[in-house]
Amino acid sequence: MSGTVDVGIDLGTTNSAVALLRGVDTEVLKNNDGDQTTPSAVWIDRRERLYVGRAARDRAELDPGNTCMEFKLRMGTSGAAKRFETSGRELTPEELSAEVLKSLRADVRQRTGEEIGAAVVTVPAAFDMNSCDATRRAARLAGLSFSPLLQEPTAAALAYGFQAAEDNALWLVYDLGGGTFDAAVIQLRDGEFSVVNDRGDNFLGGKLIDWKIVEELLVPAAVRQVPALSGLRRGDPRWFAAVNKLKLAAETAKIRLSRVDTANILVELEDADGRRVEFDHELTRADVERLAEPLLVRSINLCHKALRERELGPADIEKVILVGGPTLTPYLRERLADPKHGLGVPLDFGQDPMTVVARGAAIFAGTQRIPDLGAPAPAAGGFAVRFEYQPVGPDTEPLVAGRVEPAEPGLSVELVNSETRPPWRSGRITVTDAGLFAASLWAEPGRLNTFAVELTDSTGARREVEPDRITYTVGAVETEPPLTHSIGVGLDGNQTLWLLERGTGLPARRTVTLRTTVAVRGGQGGGLIRIPVLEGEYQRADRNRRIGRLEFGTERVDRAVPVGSEVVFTIEVDESRLIKASAYVPILDEEFQDTVNLRTEFAPSQQSLARAADLERERLATVRERQRVLGNPVADVLIARIDSERIVHDVESLVRAAKADPDAATAAERRLLDLRVAIDDVEDELAWPELVGEARGMVAEARDMIATYGEQSDRDDLPLYEDAINAAIESREADLLRQRMEELRLHVMRVLDRTGVLQVHFFHSLAEMRGEMRNGPHADRLIADGHAAVDGGELNRLRGVNMQLRDLLPEPPLPPDPFSTVDRAR
Repeated sequence: MSGTVDVGIDLGTTNSAVALLRGVDTEVLKNNDGDQTTPSAVWIDRRERLYVGRAARDRAELDPGNTCMEFKLRMGTSGAAKRFETSGRELTPEELSAEVLKSLRADVRQRTGEEIGAAVVTVPAAFDMNSCDATRRAARLAGLSFSPLLQEPTAAALAYGFQAAEDNALWLVYDLGGGTFDAAVIQLRDGEFSVVNDRGDNFLGGKLIDWKIVEELLVPAAVRQVPALSGLRRGDPRWFAAVNKLKLAAETAKIRLSRVDTANILVELEDADGRRVEFDHELTRADVERLAEPLLVRSINLCHKALRERELGPADIEKVILVGGPTLTPYLRERLADPKHGLGVPLDFGQDPMTVVARGAAIFAGTQRIPDLGAPAPAAGGFAVRFEYQPVGPDTEPLVAGRVEPAEPGLSVELVNSETRPPWRSGRITVTDAGLFAASLWAEPGRLNTFAVELTDSTGARREVEPDRITYTVGAVETEPPLTHSIGVGLDGNQTLWLLERGTGLPARRTVTLRTTVAVRGGQGGGLIRIPVLEGEYQRADRNRRIGRLEFGTERVDRAVPVGSEVVFTIEVDESRLIKASAYVPILDEEFQDTVNLRTEFAPSQQSLARAADLERERLATVRERQRVLGNPVADVLIARIDSERIVHDVESLVRAAKADPDAATAAERRLLDLRVAIDDVEDELAWPELVGEARGMVAEARDMIATYGEQSDRDDLPLYEDAINAAIESREADLLRQRMEELRLHVMRVLDRTGVLQVHFFHSLAEMRGEMRNGPHADRLIADGHAAVDGGELNRLRGVNMQLRDLLPEPPLPPDPFSTVDRAR
């Protein structure tokens, strides 16, 4: 046993692959069909036998009710199980993915004779936390007890750069798969990889082109050719089998068009009366290129965005690495290479884009030690050594540390590489009385270096030792994988408090103090402390994905938690983007842990999607009219981008299809978010002068309040907030400016709260609401007590009065805003 994982799996939307690291080379293992890729498809026959791969893929056309494909896009989504009609079995996307992983494990066993329990599994960089968590669950279901996750663009870069001679290079990975797209800027420096920035879309891939061929070409042609097919459309459950056949035929023809100019589609369909009819259509490369154009524009825009956010341009990029089957298309390559309409950067497709991710995953697997192996058992009558070192790294002279067990006086260790000429020897290294030693190796690039472990006792006699050899490979490795989306919590007022910014190196941890907005009375029912965990980039909470929540209510507390109580919230994210959260409530002196539910909510109904789409069309029409009047050139560019990517058309098409297709519902929800955010950008641009004025006014008010009520440390901190707001104004990013304004507001609130100004104002506001309060006599006593606390300057007493008064209201008010309270406070 090598002690390292060495197995990498590309778990793809359309196809999957598994590879092994062998020294400095990788081997993609073939399946029983003799192919290097396995279709990510599952079929259950009438005898309830389950098939994975080509056998399942081939049955999708004839038996769609018992076949499932492209389930990766629903990973982590509640209510997304597939029901297989004949057997009645239901499998979730995680369970379906587990079947694919089991099949790949079986391929490893068939080719190597080894039963593996660990493998690196790749995920799209754009995958959110719950999708990553679902991938881990799938791996466990498949028997992989240890499954580090690796982003697909990083895996591809590792495959290209593992033994590369380049240094201090910037690459762009363009990864267009069957269902997802990722653009990642990768830097190679001193033998180490780092992700400079990335952008992606979980619902942008080759399957979208397939559906466009079906909906915009094949369905209209079929209806014209065979009148009995009138009514044929994707969103109608009656035509599910027919549409599925057209989808598979479109995918096959599209692949053929990578090599020829035309491809014939011949499909046997059933009309509404069950009669078999033949549909014949000639698909041209020009047709596919026209339909693919908006998708390519979308992907290229994401590439430019990833570069622009790090103040880079195409001229800074040495090469573009192509990943994914759709990148084999000649038109796509020509478009990307075009300096005017694409990227204008040299393309590198020296490795098979279908298997390069699996190869990179295997390389990364070589850096991952299998945990919980325990200490090596001593050789019979001998010793064991527990080594600590990185088995793959950029150094040619890596440091190795070890502990010899059992420890014995007079021991020495020597490490020998007999494959060099002459053999390299470390020289005798004395082992301490505690059994510890350290040594620097010398390794040659370009191959696996094996070092024999020679242990001698105080007499100079050789002793048996386990392990008796270790290996090391010189190669590029990834350092600190970045957080691909910011992580934060949702606050009242549709605001977001970001805790970990995107790009933060992992692992990462952050603690923040929050305050409750509802009262919880222990054991009395009602009341719930809920902390929504968000992932995204937008200051408006509802524009981000809610990836989970940490919550606890009356059944978990033994006494009252008043409104405004402190909650110390901590969030942690590891290298594989596994998220943990905890909340400590000082008033209870209790910590609540590991209660984040990382599950996406059910996909919305088709009716709710249709209503939301109507609202966004109305918003877009409104901003178009405002732009026509104002003539803002930046807003004009933003509207043109909405049109060039055909976002509205995509939304309308997906909403129609959502009646019968759960994938379409999920994609429609995401595309609707894209449309909302794009319209937000236009609205922000049109309102930008007002927002800047509001920010500058807030800064002026903050200076005044801090000067009046703050301490010297508060005044010293204020320029940091001002600089952050000025930088946001320079960037012209409205959401960022709102975020910086919120940070300044919270800073001022902390100062005013500490000095009692906010509590005094809050008390006066609550006293004015006396008529709405329950238990009038008790409210009167509290108000009298509050006036006495104000007159005596007793802040803690006043805070307690405010909490009790707030609890007497049917709808407790929000905490006061310092920028609307200062006059009253004075």
